[in-house]
Amino acid sequence: MRISATLMAAGLLACAASPLLAAENPYGASRALLGRNAELAGLQQLVRLDTKDPTTSRGRGGKEQGKSELDQIIAYYNTAIKLDPKDDDAYFHRGLANFYAGSVTQALADLAKASKLDPHYPYYPLWIDIIDKRNNHAGRLQDALDQLDMDKWPAPVIQMFLGDATPATVLAAADDPDPKTKRGQLCEAHFYSGELALQQGDKDEATRLFRLAAAGCPSEFAEGPSAKSELDALGVNR
Repeated sequence: MRISATLMAAGLLACAASPLLAAENPYGASRALLGRNAELAGLQQLVRLDTKDPTTSRGRGGKEQGKSELDQIIAYYNTAIKLDPKDDDAYFHRGLANFYAGSVTQALADLAKASKLDPHYPYYPLWIDIIDKRNNHAGRLQDALDQLDMDKWPAPVIQMFLGDATPATVLAAADDPDPKTKRGQLCEAHFYSGELALQQGDKDEATRLFRLAAAGCPSEFAEGPSAKSELDALGVNR
C-alpha cells in the first residue's frame, strides 16, 4: 500500500506461525488508529497502526505478538467502533484480527463494512478478494471497480488480480522517478505478485517474490512483515 495502507501491524504477522493460521491465513496488514480516547490507551502500545492519511505520523510496534493477543486486538477495535461506528479503519483491522483468529465469516463482514464506509479506498476490496480466494471463494474485486480510481496506483495490482495485467506489467508500472515512491511500489509489486503466485499454486515463485518484498520493503510498509509471515507459513528460509 502507499504507506502500509492495508496491512496489520508487524507484530500481528507472527500469528501465522501458529499451526491454524500458518495453514490458511499467513498474511496480514497494518494501518493505525492512534490515540482517540483514554479508554483505548492500554492497547495503543499493543496495536500501533498507520492511518490512510500519508501525512499522519506512522508507527509500528516491533514486538512479536502471538495468537493469544488477538482477543486484545479485537477488543481494541470493538472499543474503537463503539466510540466511532463509522470508523472504516477500525472495521478493517478488526476484520483482519478476526481473520487471523480463524473467524473468516466475521472477518469478511468487517471488511465489507469498511469498504461500505469508504468504497473508494482500493485496498479494502483488494484484501477482500485475497481473503475470498485464500478460502476458495469467488472473488468480488470486479464488483468494486466502478468505485475505484483506476488511473493511479495500486490500479495495476488490482488489474493483475482481475487477470488484466501480469506481474511483469505491475513491476514495470511500479517504476517512478521519485526513489521513495518507487521503493514502496516495488515492495507492493513483489508482495502482491507473490500472493497471486500463491493463489496459482506456484510456491517457488511466491517464495522468490516474498523474499524480495521481505528484503526490500520500507520499514513502515506492512507488506514487508507480511512477506516474512508468508515465508514462515511456507516453511522456507527468509
